[in-house]
Amino acid sequence: MASKATRGPDGNGTNGNADDVTASATANAVNVASEMARQHMTVAADLMAVMFRANEALQMTQMQMSQRAALLHRQAADNMRRASSPMELMSIQSSLVVYECQEAMRYWQELMMAAARVGNESLQRSQLEPGATGAATQGPTNMAGAAMNAAAPMMQAWQQMFTGAMNGGATQQPH
Repeated sequence: MASKATRGPDGNGTNGNADDVTASATANAVNVASEMARQHMTVAADLMAVMFRANEALQMTQMQMSQRAALLHRQAADNMRRASSPMELMSIQSSLVVYECQEAMRYWQELMMAAARVGNESLQRSQLEPGATGAATQGPTNMAGAAMNAAAPMMQAWQQMFTGAMNGGATQQPH
C-alpha cells in the first residue's frame, strides 16, 4: 500500500511526516504484540510448571500410600502366619480393615492438601503477573488462604480421630 505524495511549491513531498508516524505506529504495534505474546507464553509456561509440580505431589502421595499399604499388609501376613487360633486371625483381619480405612482417609487428606497447595500456588503466581491489578488477584488469594486456615483445625481433628487407635487408643479425656 503506497501513499501518493503531493508536491509542494518547493518541490518536496508533503507527506514525509505522515510516513514517519505510520512507521512509528506500526513499530509500536509490533512491539506491543510481541510483548503480549511474550507475557502469554510466560503465563503458559508458569501454569505448566504448576501442573507438573501438582502431578509430582500427587505421585509422591500415591507412592507413600503404596509403601505404607505394602508394609501394613506384609506385617499382617507375618502376624497371620504366627496366629494360633481363629479368633487371633479374626483380630488381625479386623485390625487390617481398620488400618486400611485410616490409610484411605489419610490418603484422601494428603491429596486434598496437595491440591490446595497447588491451587494456592497458582493463585500466588497469578498475583505476580505483570499488569495484574492488586485488588482483582488479592481477593481470591486471601479467600484461599482464609479457607486453608479455617480448614486446618478440622483436618487435624479428623486425622487425630483416625490415628488415635494407632497410637495406643484415644488420647483425649472424656468430657
